[in-house]
Amino acid sequence: MEAVVKEVVQATSTVCLPRLLVKDMDFKPGQFVLVKSVIEGKTVVKPYSIASSPSVKDHIELCIRKAGPVSGYMCSLKPGDKLDVMGPAGHFVLKEPVLSDIVFVATGTGISALLPMIDTIFEKGTDKEVWLFFGNKTEDEIIYRDRFETLANKHKNFHFAPVLSRADEKWQGERGHVQDALRKYIFNPSDKEIYVCGILAMVEEVAKIAEEMGFKKEKIYFEKYV
Repeated sequence: MEAVVKEVVQATSTVCLPRLLVKDMDFKPGQFVLVKSVIEGKTVVKPYSIASSPSVKDHIELCIRKAGPVSGYMCSLKPGDKLDVMGPAGHFVLKEPVLSDIVFVATGTGISALLPMIDTIFEKGTDKEVWLFFGNKTEDEIIYRDRFETLANKHKNFHFAPVLSRADEKWQGERGHVQDALRKYIFNPSDKEIYVCGILAMVEEVAKIAEEMGFKKEKIYFEKYV
């Protein structure tokens, strides 16, 4: 289908949020779209998780780190530009109804697949405990920080734990890696679900640690970003 660029928001110094107007796209939280771009005369198709909630009907939001010609092109789009979009696709989706406590673990733009899951849970309401461990290098790289802090202030059962691997001396939050925070805060994992999204090495390590901690293998869901 054809998508028209509504706007591109600069989230951090390295991450942009293209918002695309699309018609009649129904998707499940966690799914992605394939975006076709023509870069230097070559057609490139790349997957991007849909970061907006399915309840947002006028556009879909993508979350892209500028790290090459394709992502640079996506972040340079202007309102009115047109793109070919295919989807939605993917099986890494929120399992509904939510019947148990949930742990979310993400690094970097991997948060884009988890954000609509979290939004959906609290839009529909839940009495289950929900944790988000979000790993980044530095404080200024915490994408959607205000939204998560607002959500945590509004809902006592939502626990937001940003984790920094290169924090400065002023940082008062968690340090190290998301694996460290997961072990520190999560108890009785056998009755919880865990969703993990981010770079390949992190996802594989967290999935392994989660199973060692006592999460049931069939309750460990993950999406690897290559």
